[in-house]
Amino acid sequence: MSLSRFFKDVMNKVFVYSNYELVNTVITLFQLRRLRYWAFREIVSSIGDCDGYLLDLGAGDGSMTRFVIHNGLRHRPVILLDPAINGLKLVGDQYSDIIDKVVGVGEYLPIRHGSICAVYTSFALRQFGNKSMALLEVRRILRRGGGSFIVLEFWRPDNPLTYAILLFYLVLVLPLLVSIVAPREVWDYATMRITVRGGIGGISWLRRLIGGELVGNVVLHRTYLEYSY
Repeated sequence: MSLSRFFKDVMNKVFVYSNYELVNTVITLFQLRRLRYWAFREIVSSIGDCDGYLLDLGAGDGSMTRFVIHNGLRHRPVILLDPAINGLKLVGDQYSDIIDKVVGVGEYLPIRHGSICAVYTSFALRQFGNKSMALLEVRRILRRGGGSFIVLEFWRPDNPLTYAILLFYLVLVLPLLVSIVAPREVWDYATMRITVRGGIGGISWLRRLIGGELVGNVVLHRTYLEYSY
């Protein structure tokens, strides 16, 4: 089974059995809203005069897009794309006048060339099976000269000591937290350590990957407790 298929199956279960938003809030040590707000500001500042679609890549249950809409972008059309259909089902019909839901994967985006003003992804990139292919697809669909790619992600630290602390958190602390708020999904959330150890690289890995011009010019890079966008 491929890594992408494995995580699609895991996330389909998570969306059915757990309070996804509550669990994410707890396991980010109640920093989730602040992190999303930082990403939201970058989305707003990046779209400029572009009046086309936005793409929420790896949208899950649409939490990031709901945050974007609630904070002011109420009239921009958005495509929510995710391989886990159970997540998209949770979006319901809310904002159906501006939201389109698509079941798909980041490596093969069913979207027209150069048609998207901004792509944003929230804690999903590390689950893509072929990240280089996904970045090439992002580059293909973004508007030339004005499209932006905003990434909010949980990266593997380059510093060995920080990495050891992170593994301690993922192996021991995170399962304990999940057992309190979503006991049926302890194992599924524990797979986060797989994505951190083997599914994603460090910050320097991201710089090299994007620096190869897979997406385009990199104009902003910030980190916060190894979260980055």
